[in-house]
Amino acid sequence: MIVYKATKRQALFHAAPEMFKLYGGAMGGGKTTALCAEVIALSEEYPGNRGYICRHELKSFERTTGPRLFEMLSDANLIAAHNGQKGVYTTKRGSEIWYGGLGDDKSAIERLKSMELGWFAIDEASETTESHFFMLLSRLRLKRDNIRYFGLLASNPDAGWLKHRFIDQKIDNHVFVAALPTDNPHLPAGYVEQLRANFPPEWQARFIKGDWTAFEGINVVFPFSAIQAALLRDLARTGVVELGVDCARYGDDESVIAAHDGPVAEIADVLTKSDLMTLTGHVVLQQRTREAQNLKVDADGLGSGVVDRLRELGHSVSEIHGGSSADDSERFKNKKAEIYWSLRDRMLDGRLSLPDDMTLTAQFTSITYKINSQGQIEITSKDEMKRKGLKSPDRAEAVIYAFASSGANIGFEAHA
Repeated sequence: MIVYKATKRQALFHAAPEMFKLYGGAMGGGKTTALCAEVIALSEEYPGNRGYICRHELKSFERTTGPRLFEMLSDANLIAAHNGQKGVYTTKRGSEIWYGGLGDDKSAIERLKSMELGWFAIDEASETTESHFFMLLSRLRLKRDNIRYFGLLASNPDAGWLKHRFIDQKIDNHVFVAALPTDNPHLPAGYVEQLRANFPPEWQARFIKGDWTAFEGINVVFPFSAIQAALLRDLARTGVVELGVDCARYGDDESVIAAHDGPVAEIADVLTKSDLMTLTGHVVLQQRTREAQNLKVDADGLGSGVVDRLRELGHSVSEIHGGSSADDSERFKNKKAEIYWSLRDRMLDGRLSLPDDMTLTAQFTSITYKINSQGQIEITSKDEMKRKGLKSPDRAEAVIYAFASSGANIGFEAHA
């Protein structure tokens, strides 16, 4: 209570006596704050306690959980010492709060192998694996009088191991406490309405209602945990700039110009209800301003007019034809599926940094695929998405086009 005033749901999480506790559900439910508060409470209640709080990626921890933990410790005036190199706070009651990554923080993982813990805490636990959970569980053997061991987790809904372990099964000493944005009075005005306006129905069920079954049977191309990690990732630019253009003309769809400088993506320009020649002028301006080496345009349909005009102006353009044959035609239905999957692989491999754009995030989450009767990966079409009431993923497609390789493994028509 000296750290923050818990909501009703957060208080249930804190009061739960079970050894393994998952506080999970919708966005904006105050999960990170509750996790940090529980860590601080255990450090105060058991002097000399020791634990490890983390996210799967160290950079993600440093941008989200870490600052919140430091803020709460500082506000309560509990820090006696801080070793930033090792990643540990020592409290005035002699407890140690170690922090860092779980999947990519090699030095921290090596320390953990010989460390005895009284607790561990994983923020956004859906990003990591159950094997990492078991690794931390094996370290719960700190010897202190009357100590109680805890494994603490916070996460958005996910169809993976967390759901299986904490929701589908009834394992002894495990508890799940739901977190909903409607329970959090500290959210900015209009937060829930913004989620409803941007995200498709399945994601609304997940992030507003905390529905852990929302994605059963749905194949998303870009997993939310991977999107979230890409939003937080800080990667170095290379100076090699390429543009991707998704074309629209009037109507409700957007014409979007995306850029990437090495692994760093940006939304360079967005036009609504504009004609193709206006879009062409914006493309020329972005190419000149950013000194882009390559220009890639969706040349199916309306994009062919933009391509023709750019060539008249003397620009070299690489055409993208999504319906053409894939290089790996055994695996992919067409070129569209191949270049989408290429960005998926880049995202999962940690070679992509995305801008913090809620519309872009929502569009990436709405893209799904199926395995057709020939065993090929096939991306859900824009027409099918619109029939389901989903918006066209124009910004996401522009980013995908910007990163699409012009090599033979992806396939282009490139002409001056």
